[in-house]
Amino acid sequence: MMKQKLYLVALLCVTLFGFASCLSDSDDDNKLLLTDYFTITGTYPNYKLIGDGGEIVYPTTASVNDCTDSKGFGDHKRAQLYAYYSPKDTTIENGTTIIRYAELEDGIYFEEKKAITFAEATEAGILEEDSIFNIKGHNSWLAKGYLSSIFTADYSIVNNKEIKPGVNLCATSTEENAITLKFLYNRHTQKTNVSSYEGLFYYSFDVTNLNIPGNDSITITFDVTGSTLSKLKVARSDFYFKAQ
Repeated sequence: MMKQKLYLVALLCVTLFGFASCLSDSDDDNKLLLTDYFTITGTYPNYKLIGDGGEIVYPTTASVNDCTDSKGFGDHKRAQLYAYYSPKDTTIENGTTIIRYAELEDGIYFEEKKAITFAEATEAGILEEDSIFNIKGHNSWLAKGYLSSIFTADYSIVNNKEIKPGVNLCATSTEENAITLKFLYNRHTQKTNVSSYEGLFYYSFDVTNLNIPGNDSITITFDVTGSTLSKLKVARSDFYFKAQ
């Protein structure tokens, strides 16, 4: 059986498997190593990977099979990927870098969800203070219609069993060219529960369903319990991008 190299951050989305240690030396000294966060489009075995950095990558079928145990990407739409490529297979088309015959080496999937509105969060009863837990820190960015975040937070242990937390991204308010997004992180235990471990979480939220008035770039305010407020200014086109 071929080793499956592309992982979903398993069970709790808390363990980053050692993909960096799995990287092998390229057989061709002229090949370069690329890493980026990608939106996965296309269907097996013909995938088009759109990087958050703007590049478009076409991976070889053989490397897709090697990384996914011949299963393809399935329903996954977001991943951090490592790939080797040859400069001779790289072109610039209409200002976009196109890489063909890329050899996927390793990677990790994001947990994918849709962002929700304040009304949806209220109806679901997930805005109560006793159900929102601290996030210690986050790195969040917007690209290709996805708000992606890598964050650290504690998750609960009850009777030596890991409790999978719940994570939602809620648009708590909007105004012209601006939106406030709140991370709703729920450990699904009482806040008095002191048994916990710190985890690393990878999430991508589809935000194309959120309606923000105006016509200019958009300022995002991040409301994260346990962290200070932060802001990010993004292009409106990235907020509503739909990959083909």
